Amino acid sequence: MSTKSSYPIKRLCILNFWLIAIGVLFVFAFVMAFWGLRGLKDAILGSSLSLVILLPIAFANILWLLIFRKQPHVRSLSAGRNYYLASYAFSALLFPFVVWYYNYLHHQTLNAIDLINLVIISVFVNTLILILHNYIILQEIKVRADMENSLLKAANAEAANQLLRQQIHPHFLFNALNILKSLYKIDPVSAEEYLICLSDFLRASVSNNSTKVVRLKDELKLCQDYLRMQKIRFGDALICTISISDEIAENCFVPSFSIQPLLENAIKHNELTEEQPLSIRIEQTDERIKVVNTLKPKITSEAFSGSGLKNLSERYRILSDDELLIETDENTFSVSIKLLDRKVAMSSLQRTN
Repeated sequence: MSTKSSYPIKRLCILNFWLIAIGVLFVFAFVMAFWGLRGLKDAILGSSLSLVILLPIAFANILWLLIFRKQPHVRSLSAGRNYYLASYAFSALLFPFVVWYYNYLHHQTLNAIDLINLVIISVFVNTLILILHNYIILQEIKVRADMENSLLKAANAEAANQLLRQQIHPHFLFNALNILKSLYKIDPVSAEEYLICLSDFLRASVSNNSTKVVRLKDELKLCQDYLRMQKIRFGDALICTISISDEIAENCFVPSFSIQPLLENAIKHNELTEEQPLSIRIEQTDERIKVVNTLKPKITSEAFSGSGLKNLSERYRILSDDELLIETDENTFSVSIKLLDRKVAMSSLQRTN
């Protein structure tokens, strides 16, 4: 890392200019308040002397930073010692010039009390500048550390999101291949149609594999491909309706593979018969998309783990800090997800790219 980028030099210079301006104006105002117009000459001389003290000390301390403490995050004892020694040594070397300048302005030699006062002022000014410089530097280090932590959290969230999304595909693919195998034994024509639908579904899923967020219309297209496959398998035992306006589908976003797993869960955990078909509705309510299915749980020894909903909930939390809303009663089970606005979606897509 270069020296220029290691320290907030611009902020330190701005601080110096403010300190110098405040110091000069303070001395001028103090003398004028004490003596009035009679002290105008002394006020100008005092301000001039303040400038001679403040200007070189303030900017010399930036130079010592660059020479002795080249990296702000490195806490070397020798570097810190040399930095402070150089700072106060420069003030000591500057002092004879300040004394000479004082004598030149006032046409007289400093007495002992004025000399002591001038030493105290110089030490105080140098110490104050060091404290303020160190405060600015520590603040900059904190900002950079917070930024690095934020980037690290974002990277971890992205890795977690990718891992969670990848859990979907193997599970679905294994099921699809088993179904395809069974269909070829009993209905080769339907199996061929199923294979075409599966191909379309996988093509769409692969094209969105690196995308965390997609337009709602693209997710619905994926759902339609999936439902075509399930209709071939279940026929009239499955009924699905989609009630989403074209405007909402075009302008709103959802996490990729967020609605399709809800359809898969409904089919996986409920009985499907032509006498009592499974009905699934995908609809919009306010700013959310709701997937509602009739409830007739399968009688099976396999316990419902809820891993699919947990997966989606975790992905949603990573992307938008929003929660899934799950509602159930005697007849229906529903899950709703909030539609993502363009700002969240674009930010997510930019991080992906």
